[in-house]
Amino acid sequence: MHRRNVTILFCVLLITGCAGLFFEEPTITLKEIHVRQISLTDASLVFVAEIQNPNDYELRLKSLDYTVHLSGREAGDGSLQREISVPAASSTPIEIPVSARFGGLGGIARMYVSGQELSYRLEGKALVKAGLFDRTFPFSRTGTLSRKKAGN
Repeated sequence: MHRRNVTILFCVLLITGCAGLFFEEPTITLKEIHVRQISLTDASLVFVAEIQNPNDYELRLKSLDYTVHLSGREAGDGSLQREISVPAASSTPIEIPVSARFGGLGGIARMYVSGQELSYRLEGKALVKAGLFDRTFPFSRTGTLSRKKAGN
């Protein structure tokens, strides 16, 4: 009886561990941007994204480190450290808070305040738990930030 239980436990662990070997990278898609606060020196932004899990097993996003570029220049960065579960073959929305610094970025704040569009690039790396393994993968998304998209 004991040997049978050990064999079953070993098989379960093996299957769970192997699930991480057949890993397809999730995709992070930017859905919308909200501007919480903006001044001539900085802005508080929230990038609403969706993580899509193409795998047949649950993934857990363990961390997300990111940098935001506005009009081709680095404006801010951050790190999301809370764990987020992404069900198998499904997607989960996440909010990515960013404190963007305009100091030294010329007229970027004035461009935004005057209604001009700003190009952005959100890039970084994500750490996910897949089966028994942790996987790190890079991501990069680009688009345009305008007052029309702002959550004000």
